[in-house]
Amino acid sequence: MVQKAPTDVRSRLLAAAFEAATHDGVESISTRAVCAAAGVQAPTFYHYFGDRSGLIRAVVDEAFERYFARKDLPIQEAMTPRERVAAGWDTHIAFARSFPGLYAAMYPISGPLPARMQESAALLRAGFDELQQLGALTTGVTAELATSALQAALRGVAYAASNPGQTDIELVSTIVRDALIDKLIVPEGEERP
Repeated sequence: MVQKAPTDVRSRLLAAAFEAATHDGVESISTRAVCAAAGVQAPTFYHYFGDRSGLIRAVVDEAFERYFARKDLPIQEAMTPRERVAAGWDTHIAFARSFPGLYAAMYPISGPLPARMQESAALLRAGFDELQQLGALTTGVTAELATSALQAALRGVAYAASNPGQTDIELVSTIVRDALIDKLIVPEGEERP
């Protein structure tokens, strides 16, 4: 009989927890259910994750890995600044809709912030720094202000998107996204005064 490599066991445990958390949130993760789904005993679980908190951290890290994989898609050189911001927004909202139970754990309203959340914020800020250097931000809007405004609006819409009862989220997202872009980014063909 061929034994599975330890990484396969860890992967099965993580996959079972990730699946539960995707739809029902990290609060729904039960170590007993995860062990049963992965076909292992509790001591094996504790060997890999230490405790339930360790598993939840691993699930959130995995969610960020998937999120960054989506964000790493190359930006089209032909994209205008407005299109770049809109594409980033749409990717974020699509992620929140795909992983509704995980979004709140990735972007908590209060409490300790995941380190990967800071990495996400840094990427957003770098994008606005670049747009500021290009002169693509409207008068009076700095990269710092644009980052703060987009984060606030994006989180609000993403939380709504991760709520299964929200029926018109695509329209809501488009309205908020476009209104924000109109305030932050100079329209194509216009120069900033």
